[in-house]
Amino acid sequence: MKSKFHLLIVDENPYVAGILVQTLKKDFDVTVANSGQDAAKMLIQGHRFDCVLTELNLPFFSGLDLTKLIRMSKLQAKVPVVVLSNATDSDTRIECLEQGVDGYIAKPFNPLEVKAKLHALLRRVATPVETVEERSFSQQLFAETKPLWQPKSRILSMLFRGYSVSQSA
Repeated sequence: MKSKFHLLIVDENPYVAGILVQTLKKDFDVTVANSGQDAAKMLIQGHRFDCVLTELNLPFFSGLDLTKLIRMSKLQAKVPVVVLSNATDSDTRIECLEQGVDGYIAKPFNPLEVKAKLHALLRRVATPVETVEERSFSQQLFAETKPLWQPKSRILSMLFRGYSVSQSA
């Protein structure tokens, strides 16, 4: 049985997230984060995704901040990122692409267009990250390497400002 690609959807609007989950759940294993901060925490904790679909205008930690965090990661740097936004100006789309976003879809959107866009981006990926071989490789990689995230980065400082972070040994 072929594994599904693992998709992270980041949107604070439960209606939008619900529509996307309903449309994409047959083709993808879907994880939903209600904020950019929640998504960043998942990524920092080592959760791996084949693709990220994020709202651009999220409070506190935007879709562009999330994209920058993904591009900083050694393991996640190549993960396609698609932005959903109600911004219609060309300057915003250009800025997103320049910051590492792979696709931009304007709101309101057709969920089937989102599905087609994700499939188009993932055609170049050999297999989903959740295959058995990948899991054992990533576990070995995490055990043998130093932390992948620079603890004093500006983004992480923004993310955890005012929060206590527990470290596990």
